[in-house]
Amino acid sequence: MSIPGRQNINVGLPNESANSDSLYTAFTKIDQNFSNLFACSSPYNTFTAGTGISVNANANLGTVSVTNTGVTNIIAGTNITINQSNGNVTISSTGSGNGSGLSSIGLNPVSSSRLVVTNTPLVVNGNMTIDLANSGVSAGTYNNPTLTVDNYGRIVSAANGNITGTVTSVGLVSGPGVQVSGGPITSNGNITVTNTGVTRINAGSGIVVSSGNGNVTISAASLGGTVTSVGVSSSQLVVTGSPVVSSGTINVELPANATFAGTVTSNRSILSGSEDLAASAAANLLLDTSYFTTTTAETATLAAGTNGQIKKFVMFGDGGDMVITVTNAGWKTSGTGTMTFDTIGDACTLQYINNKWFCIGNNGVTFA
Repeated sequence: MSIPGRQNINVGLPNESANSDSLYTAFTKIDQNFSNLFACSSPYNTFTAGTGISVNANANLGTVSVTNTGVTNIIAGTNITINQSNGNVTISSTGSGNGSGLSSIGLNPVSSSRLVVTNTPLVVNGNMTIDLANSGVSAGTYNNPTLTVDNYGRIVSAANGNITGTVTSVGLVSGPGVQVSGGPITSNGNITVTNTGVTRINAGSGIVVSSGNGNVTISAASLGGTVTSVGVSSSQLVVTGSPVVSSGTINVELPANATFAGTVTSNRSILSGSEDLAASAAANLLLDTSYFTTTTAETATLAAGTNGQIKKFVMFGDGGDMVITVTNAGWKTSGTGTMTFDTIGDACTLQYINNKWFCIGNNGVTFA
């Protein structure tokens, strides 16, 4: 910058006073020049840039550059007018509403415990977000749950409950003429019931039946004759069910001990016939052989026999082990024993001797 009021000192020839100021005058001018210099110099030696301003100093040139880094020019956009691009600018809206439209828009939930709203209010543009509030119930699977539901259908509490009831398995026990497989069921499955007894009745000679199955009425084709009862008696054999006066069965069994006069020929295999032994059934003591085909693990029983009696068992088909509990087992000190059949073809022959069942022939059966 320029400094006015400069005082010029006249300097003549060396060592001559002509055209030269006196020392007093010269120093007076020097003092005045310094006064003017200090009076006109700037008191500021540091420039700090504010918002939107950049300051750069060039020590070599002795200059300081101040630059606007903020808004340098305003351009009118859609629905906006300006009176000028810089300086003191007036900005107006050309849209509807006379400039009195909404300045912000927001959304407040009725209850923050049901809805959560974020990014509200909007003052320029953007998106508000609406979401369900956390109900406080932990996510997961609940067993036999106890639930609390509010007026808006939300589950606000949940807890596992105890499973009521005491049934843990369901099974069927087969009776005579019925075979049961697939039980017991502890979760889900099927129990199969098969009729192993009478499946159909056919009329023979002198007999009339109302139908082949279902509720069947059996009648005699003729009612001739005068017999009103039939009985059996014996001094050595055990007879039960005698006499029969209308219908029934007479049973004849050998006694535990018998005395015969004369020559007696012993036939140890006094039984004949066979049966298909059903699961959970008792072996028929009146038949020589009990055979079985298992569909799963099965059990059966053998009661006490008659001394000298012979009984045979055969595994015909293997769908699971068959375990037969034997009363008065000869291979035990006392009480019951078991026979386990685990392979098709397993077979054994038992004889009741001195009030116990003894094995007199075996093929693969395990005794315990």
